Amino acid sequence: MKDAELPRPDQPYLLGISGGRDSVYLFHQLKDRGFQKLTLCHLNHGLRGAEATRDENFVRSLAADHGLASLIDHRDVPALAEKESLSLETAARKARHHFFERCAHQTRISEIFLAHHADDQAETVLFRLLRGSTGLRGMRARQEMGPLTFLRPLLSTRRAAISRYLQDRGIAFCDDSSNDSPIATRNRLRNEAIPLLAEIMKLDPAAALLRATAHQEEVENFLTEELSKHQILDPQGRIHLPTLRELPRVLQRRALHAFLKNAAIPDLSTALIESALALLAPDSPPSINLPGGLRLRRRQSRLFISP
Repeated sequence: MKDAELPRPDQPYLLGISGGRDSVYLFHQLKDRGFQKLTLCHLNHGLRGAEATRDENFVRSLAADHGLASLIDHRDVPALAEKESLSLETAARKARHHFFERCAHQTRISEIFLAHHADDQAETVLFRLLRGSTGLRGMRARQEMGPLTFLRPLLSTRRAAISRYLQDRGIAFCDDSSNDSPIATRNRLRNEAIPLLAEIMKLDPAAALLRATAHQEEVENFLTEELSKHQILDPQGRIHLPTLRELPRVLQRRALHAFLKNAAIPDLSTALIESALALLAPDSPPSINLPGGLRLRRRQSRLFISP
């Protein structure tokens, strides 16, 4: 974790903490760097029975031992998954996000630290690439989503370094047995696919993925800068098709991806962007389906989103 990349330590922040090794490591790193105004935010997902209760009590004690505030809540994630026809992974992620939003509203603190590290980043990149997402996209160190700003200062820190730090200092944390379960896709990538790739290639696939992602980020930054030189949107926030058609194909893709992302359209796959690109042809169908029951429509030389 690089000090130069951290925000000011004298300001208040939220910290998403499970009680596991990664978030406990981040907690101690922040405390060592003078972050004294932390509110620990822990959600019990209702998935692991007594083990989840143990984690919750651990976080309560950790906050009390350091004189910090804590916000702890419970959510029946299996019930949420069944009600909304979601996977447990997706339901848990949705529940956490809503919980963090409530924490931000209650404390009036919008910035929240999360303990995603370099190996998480590599898994995310591989997962998104295999799922068909555009480019080698990983998590961002700073990401604004609605009322929240996620801060991820550990994206360059490897899992092995975290484990060594905690072991060398005898720092307690809670092991999550569900991380070893072969049910979740991310767990299988972590525990099966990446070790197999390492065995086959005789190298560290996580390091290779991280290097490729860093290169992709440079390309993305360049494309963003190039796209900013063009006025793509009209005063109503719609895409001006004549302007978009004049751009190189790579900038057209970038513009459509940015437009849909800014509209909070989920699951922006390569296939979806290619479908959106087809709307640039005047003789193509005038609309396509978007996730969430919305449509991207072409009308009067404009592209816009509507129900």
